[in-house]
Amino acid sequence: MKLLKLIAPLCVITTMLFAQSAFLSKSAPLYTEASEGPALGELVVASEVKTLSTSGDFTEVEFVGYMPEGSTIAYEKAGVLMVGFQALSPSAYKIIGQKKDEYDTVWLNVSVKGFVKTASLGADKSKIIGAGKALFQSKCGTCHALHPEDEFDANVWPSILVAMSAQAGLSGAERYSIEKYLQNFQK
Repeated sequence: MKLLKLIAPLCVITTMLFAQSAFLSKSAPLYTEASEGPALGELVVASEVKTLSTSGDFTEVEFVGYMPEGSTIAYEKAGVLMVGFQALSPSAYKIIGQKKDEYDTVWLNVSVKGFVKTASLGADKSKIIGAGKALFQSKCGTCHALHPEDEFDANVWPSILVAMSAQAGLSGAERYSIEKYLQNFQK
């Protein structure tokens, strides 16, 4: 029993030290277990996660973000509408704090852990974002001249893309890929 009390904290510390960042190379379900069983929701392309462990074809990950109270959508940053995770239920989240944005809006700092297929993770965010750039250039200039990437604020692009998706023939995955490219261009 004493040995267990010594080893358990070391395991936790080791996991924290060796947890690495990864990015979703495509939107993917976040499962409660290392199988294609019940899902907690969907992680969105290019979202950053911390990898915690692997089990077969699955990797345990943690997404940390911000959401308005009562929402099921967690954003990557407080006050920026950059979707990171869409939960099926608000109970999927663990609240770890609060933060006010520049408009005094309170954002809940939340965490969600689960398993994704390892194949849906990538290490190179610029490559993932590059796929969104290619889609932007090929799909968004067919009916009109391309808007400059910095023409709109990161919080404006999502509504523009929702409005234009049908006309451009964008799937939901393509829309998120373009959206993440445009929002990350703002940096």
